[in-house]
Amino acid sequence: MLKEAKTAYPHECCGLLVGDSNDSGKVVREVYPVENKNKVRAEDRYEIDSKVFDEIDREATKKGWNITGIYHSHPDHPAEPSAFDKECANVWTEYSYIIISVKNGVEEELKSWRFDSEKCEVVEEKLKIRRRDFIIGVSFIALSFSAWFITPLIFTLPLSIKAKTSSAFISYFLISWGLTGIGIYFAGREGYEFIKQEILKGVFRRMVGKIK
Repeated sequence: MLKEAKTAYPHECCGLLVGDSNDSGKVVREVYPVENKNKVRAEDRYEIDSKVFDEIDREATKKGWNITGIYHSHPDHPAEPSAFDKECANVWTEYSYIIISVKNGVEEELKSWRFDSEKCEVVEEKLKIRRRDFIIGVSFIALSFSAWFITPLIFTLPLSIKAKTSSAFISYFLISWGLTGIGIYFAGREGYEFIKQEILKGVFRRMVGKIK
């Protein structure tokens, strides 16, 4: 979504969120970027083709999911719902609405909104990013370190030198580095985005705050 928002700048991007719900709330399983059909006011308005909407809805149904929300960007404006956004939320109350603020081509913030039937207004909802691949990747890398530390202990076993050497080779090069490779595969891209979004930007904001 962030990539689409930056690519579309200074126009609005849009897309659909597909997933399901559980006791903790809605869970987004897939994200579908779609073309913004509003070419007249693309800088502050978005429109999703009804045919595309129906196609994605059918695909979601085949997987046992459904459309849970809509996302779009706000070029050079906060991630707050506009009057148009509120009108949409008042009509399609079952959806969540994610808004991405993009300023000067750089994403600034991301917020999710929904219609509260009790308050009869649009309210912000909690948004939690589950970095499943990153966690899996880090777990494999941690296991690889375990294999690396265990390797020297092989030479303390009552085995022949040839057996010890073969076992150490397998433990170090195949198991340890193999697990590291799998870990990097899973954690690579998601880890990069996590570091860029959560750590580097946080440090940058703190530095700017100190300078001010």
